[in-house]
Amino acid sequence: MIRTGRVVDVKDGLVNICFNRPEACDHCSGCAGQKHETLVTITGDAPLGSMVDVEMPARQVFKASLLAYVVPMVLLFLGLWLGTLIFKNEALSALFGIGCMAVSYGILKLVEQKLQQRHNWQPHIVAVHEEGENR
Repeated sequence: MIRTGRVVDVKDGLVNICFNRPEACDHCSGCAGQKHETLVTITGDAPLGSMVDVEMPARQVFKASLLAYVVPMVLLFLGLWLGTLIFKNEALSALFGIGCMAVSYGILKLVEQKLQQRHNWQPHIVAVHEEGENR
C-alpha cells in the first residue's frame, strides 16, 4: 500500500509526514466534523515541504488489521461464552466478556511495541517529489 503525503517536519533522522484523507472516503460522511489529515513519523530523509510516497507492505497492513479487529472480537466472544459457563448470569457474563476484550487491547499494545522494532513492519519512503515537480 503506497500513500502520498507532505513532509511537515524533519528532525534527527525522523520525518513527520501529513497524509490527507483517501479519495475513497470523499463520498462517505462517517467521520464528518473530524480532522481529515493524519500525521505519521517515520525514519528516513526528505526535504521539508516535499511530497513523498510512503509504502507499507500490503501483507503487513492485512496482518495489522487482523490483529486490531479480529483478536478483540474473538476474545469478547470467548469471554462471553466462558462467562455464561462460570457465572450463569447474563450481566456478569457480559462484564466478563468486555473484560476479556479489554485485556486483548493490553495484549495488542505489547505486541505493537514488539512489532514497531521490526524493520519489515515499518513504513518507508519509496519516492521523494520536490516541491513544484510534476508527477
